[in-house]
Amino acid sequence: MLLSARVSASGPGFAALAYLFAGPAFFLLTATTILPVLTVFALSFTDYELGSVAVRFIGLSHYAQLLQDPYFWRALNNSAIYTAIVVPGSVVLALVLALLVHGRTTTRRFYEIIYFLPVTGTLTAMSIVWSFLLNGRIGPLAQLMASVGLTPIDFFANADYALFGLAIIGIWHLVGFNLVLFLAGLATVSKELQEASRLDGVDGFFDRLRYVVWPLLSPTTIVVVVLSSIQAFQVFDTVAVLTRGGPNGATDMLLYKVYSETFEALKIGYGSALTVVFLALLAAFSIVQAFLLDKRAHYL
Repeated sequence: MLLSARVSASGPGFAALAYLFAGPAFFLLTATTILPVLTVFALSFTDYELGSVAVRFIGLSHYAQLLQDPYFWRALNNSAIYTAIVVPGSVVLALVLALLVHGRTTTRRFYEIIYFLPVTGTLTAMSIVWSFLLNGRIGPLAQLMASVGLTPIDFFANADYALFGLAIIGIWHLVGFNLVLFLAGLATVSKELQEASRLDGVDGFFDRLRYVVWPLLSPTTIVVVVLSSIQAFQVFDTVAVLTRGGPNGATDMLLYKVYSETFEALKIGYGSALTVVFLALLAAFSIVQAFLLDKRAHYL
């Protein structure tokens, strides 16, 4: 007889068995997520530097220093601008492509694979490819601009365009993932409902999109926007590989500043304070965004 059959579902033995099976997962979650977060939070109140033997409690000094640090505010501003460009760009482009791919029959699988390939690729390696594509001297984009009489733009050497160059890569990397989510959402839209709307006079493509399809895609859109925002706000790979925060701090992002303060300057205490603020901003932003979008969502 199976062990589960011997234990009453309402008895203490069933609860003990449940805790036994949940124990390994809870242990891994604690060891890999909860304890590191608590450790970082505790270190943010100390003056600990990597390699130092003595550790001194300094309270909120790092947080006071952070509020007066102009480089922190510059990194936060750059992260906000980057997110404001990448999220709408990747969401709108993914929705348009999803609508086009959803209408395909024989070639749909081909387009799904093609658009999803950037998600499977290593962003660090692909950044090298993008550095060539957006190079202002030898890149194909620069040659195309020169051929039509325009002045080529060297994105990653110009402080005015470097952030937009990173945003182009960010949109390219997120579109495939958002496309898959939108395709899953479109699969739940009832064809009978669309046919009924057509009989009621909503026969134009854009009218059906506005009054039928788009409202029913609201739950999917909430997920896509929140996940895209989290991914965009955590940008690090392209900054570390292509710009290292330059030129002149134009691409200095918040997560990259956490890395530079912690692992380059070896200021573990200050880097931990930056990490705590970064996590708090990310959590607050995601909660507020999901709450505001959820009020506009339509559920069946």
